Amino acid sequence: MSIALLTEDEFLHNNRISQQQWQASLITWPTLKAIGLCHEQRTEALNLTAESYARIIQQCSHVHSVRWRVKNPQHLMEKIVRKTQPHSSTFKAKYLGINQYNYDEIVTDLIGVRALHLFKDDGLVIHDYLMNKWQYEEPPVYYVRSGDDEVFAVLPKDIKVKIHPAGYRSLHYVFGSELQQRRIFTEVQVRTIFEEAWTEIDHKIRYPNFSTDAEICSFLLIFNRLVGSADEMGSFVKQLAVEAEQRQQALIESKTIVETNAIDVENLFEKLEDKSIKKVDYQSVIESLRQQVMQLQSDKEVLQKSICSNMLASTTVVSQRCYKASELLDK
Repeated sequence: MSIALLTEDEFLHNNRISQQQWQASLITWPTLKAIGLCHEQRTEALNLTAESYARIIQQCSHVHSVRWRVKNPQHLMEKIVRKTQPHSSTFKAKYLGINQYNYDEIVTDLIGVRALHLFKDDGLVIHDYLMNKWQYEEPPVYYVRSGDDEVFAVLPKDIKVKIHPAGYRSLHYVFGSELQQRRIFTEVQVRTIFEEAWTEIDHKIRYPNFSTDAEICSFLLIFNRLVGSADEMGSFVKQLAVEAEQRQQALIESKTIVETNAIDVENLFEKLEDKSIKKVDYQSVIESLRQQVMQLQSDKEVLQKSICSNMLASTTVVSQRCYKASELLDK
């Protein structure tokens, strides 16, 4: 339904806003409807801006896929109602005095872009990519769940870490651009595919009725913890693949060395069998042969230790990951 045809009662019903919440809000219906109308008229132009951001971000090799959307006019209006209730947990003072002329300077997610990646450590590579493309309007924020064992070993100084009350894990950026002689903000969220799946399910279940059902919230929390473990396992499998490649390369190099040494040993035997070699040279040939045999034995021991060490480290990490996953199910 077009905002022009939308009535106050229809808006409240469509967005599950009670009369008590509506009366608590410090915005009037005419002002709210004017904002919705203005945003609706600009949707097509905002879509073009969103597509431009998405195309540029998709060019990053560490980005798996990109999703984007322009905020629905009614969803924008509902958000403003929530943000203008002084005694609610969602109140934000900057929304006071909002109107159709300044709403795009206050609301920073009129355009939303999500950059999804496979492995947790891809996030920092994408961060560097974004910083080379745009100047942020607000310092980036990395939202984490309370109880997360680790964020990243090293984070850029300009990233702030905040605990999200609902358990979301995501890097958030706000970039600015000019559109029709007005400043417009785009929110870019960077998260793993596992995090995106949980966010979509949580939003689908929790928000239609703003669910406070204890059982549902409990299962969503368990699901959230399992998603965190799934991301850790993804990173671990990636590291396993790197180690396997290194072991394979070490085996190839060792085989090459062994083959080279075998040829050298064979040449030494041929010299020993050569009756034309003077007796005094035999001791030199024998010593060279002894050194080659000792080198072969040393190469074999080093290779065996390397393989055993990698296997032991991998087994230890696997057991730690399994232990953490079992902990999640007990909480």
